[in-house]
Amino acid sequence: MAKPKVIVICTPGADAPPVERLSDEADFVLVRTEDELRDALPGTQILFLNHYRSELLRTVGPGDLKWVHTSSIGVDALMSEAIIESGLVVSTSRNICERPIAEWVLGVLLMFVKDLRQTIAFQEAGRWVHRETEPLLGRRVVLLGPGPVGREIALLLRAAGMYVDVVGRSARLDEQLGPVHAIDDLDGLLPDADDLVVALPLTDATRGLIDGRRLSLLQPSARLVNVGRGPVVDEDAVLDALRSGSLAGAALDVFDQEPLPADHPFWGMERVLVSPHMSGDLVGWRDLVVDRFATNLRHWLSGEPLESVVDLRDSAVNLPGVG
Repeated sequence: MAKPKVIVICTPGADAPPVERLSDEADFVLVRTEDELRDALPGTQILFLNHYRSELLRTVGPGDLKWVHTSSIGVDALMSEAIIESGLVVSTSRNICERPIAEWVLGVLLMFVKDLRQTIAFQEAGRWVHRETEPLLGRRVVLLGPGPVGREIALLLRAAGMYVDVVGRSARLDEQLGPVHAIDDLDGLLPDADDLVVALPLTDATRGLIDGRRLSLLQPSARLVNVGRGPVVDEDAVLDALRSGSLAGAALDVFDQEPLPADHPFWGMERVLVSPHMSGDLVGWRDLVVDRFATNLRHWLSGEPLESVVDLRDSAVNLPGVG
């Protein structure tokens, strides 16, 4: 049987995923521009999407594609009416970055309550400054997003002794998480939160969900952590809240614009941790993603069900004109 052709979308200037080790199983075509994608699409059924922020597929359209595998668990790059209506099978790289992201969230919350940034600053200045810090035990977290990432975050934070109120699209009882609150309940939960953790995908419904009004509902001692998508949180509102003292701190792994511009105020703020979208990136993650794609490629070629398939239509319930 002839080897299938697989298009690999790569970000300009970024390293390609290590797919060369699968050269016995498929012929790979790396594309970085719209013209390269248009040239590669005719007659090609499989695409490996190596960067969630790529606009190429939304711009060019799905062509003859039948299956897309993403290197992330997010499907932002596939959220267009043309792609959704095409009936593409979409699989993601589940169970690679979820636990690392949860560990990052726990780490930054520990950083805040134990004042570790100030300790490092005093060490660099050669100053012995004894002080008291806050406990992690018993803090109440409002966690937005009961998906794979949010699930890992909730379980780890609870294991560390924190109370976690999980908020999703609708109220329900989850076997692992327990009660999941509806998004309509969010405003009532925020005043009692010590920390607000955002682990939501970006949709029309989630864009700007955490705005100035909702930030004002938090206690002045609360901290914000965002590991979802940058535009879910209104960055100007975060800046205003930090400057006014109505928000104690923020740990941000995602931003409206990435890389974060060099002149952005976040860089110079002592109470902000700027992380370059790396919370889920363990050493070797690129190989793990290719391993996940390779498994599904073998399933695809043998007619077996793919792993970690997502329903784009379900993800796009709030996309105008779809479903």
